[in-house]
Amino acid sequence: MTYSRILTPRFYIDTPNWLMSRGVAADQFAVKTGSDLIDHDSEFVDAELFDMKPANQVVFSTKDSSATRADHVLIVIDKQATSLPTDFVAILNHNCNSADAKFRIAGSGSDITAIDPTAVACSELFNADDSSDIFTPDNDGDSIVTFGSASNARYIAIQFEGSDSGSFDSTNDLKIGCLVFGEFYTMNNSPDLSVKRSISFDGVDVVESTGGKRFSNARWLEGNISSTTQSGQPFRHEGSTNIGRQGGRMSYDMSFSYMADTDLLPSSMTTVSWGGESVFGDVWNRTGGRLTPFIFTPDSTSTTAGDHMFGRFSHDSLNLSQVAHNTWSVSVSIDEEF
Repeated sequence: MTYSRILTPRFYIDTPNWLMSRGVAADQFAVKTGSDLIDHDSEFVDAELFDMKPANQVVFSTKDSSATRADHVLIVIDKQATSLPTDFVAILNHNCNSADAKFRIAGSGSDITAIDPTAVACSELFNADDSSDIFTPDNDGDSIVTFGSASNARYIAIQFEGSDSGSFDSTNDLKIGCLVFGEFYTMNNSPDLSVKRSISFDGVDVVESTGGKRFSNARWLEGNISSTTQSGQPFRHEGSTNIGRQGGRMSYDMSFSYMADTDLLPSSMTTVSWGGESVFGDVWNRTGGRLTPFIFTPDSTSTTAGDHMFGRFSHDSLNLSQVAHNTWSVSVSIDEEF
């Protein structure tokens, strides 16, 4: 798709942050250590890989020696349940191309502690060239892969390894801004035609003097830059410098009319089943409303990075209006998150 045309939207919802919001300890999402495994540098902690702050890159010293360059990075999340589906993994603000890194996704009913776990069948959505379910990004920035079928495995792992004859780069350490694991939800129909899309520079302040002269100051024009080759603003990177990068904060206001109640709510509010395929159960409840950011695209079929957005709901309540028997309308507002 081009021009960010609005077809049938999709939400990519993060599982680790939902689990942490419900009391699961952050140490259930960990970088593994041991033989042939590389830990992150000492000034970082595992939780920073899941902090939903892509500009905060976690550094792994993969370039240190020939032995280290042949080692692996293994990150595992424990979903605490065997019935909680995972059908995508997103790696935000990485430098896999510069660091000569490729990755694979694995799933298991028991903890994954050793290198080269059996890869789950996945497909490239963008920036992840696929070779037998091992993915090599063409560019630094952001990558998303989707599962061939949702995995209910309790443990989901992502392993990074060298792509240059099995070795990482000798100049650039591997850096990862944020990992997003979870389940995506595709709306069952397109939004009403009255969609509002805004691109705001609300970080610009203009002061007018007594004589009418105006002075401007920009507190921000775009997302933070974490290095010369990656943008802290996911899905908005263009080139190796500031010049040419898309600025401003995008937002969407959209309504969905004549939706079946079965698409909006679970059959019983006493239990929300995993993968229940409802807006409340799979999107609103899992983000805690405005609590947790997510990845959004106005076109669920798009394989273009720029059609995606790292965003957050800008409203506190999910308001449903009944318009016919067992038929409702719902409105959502989404702001881009830096």
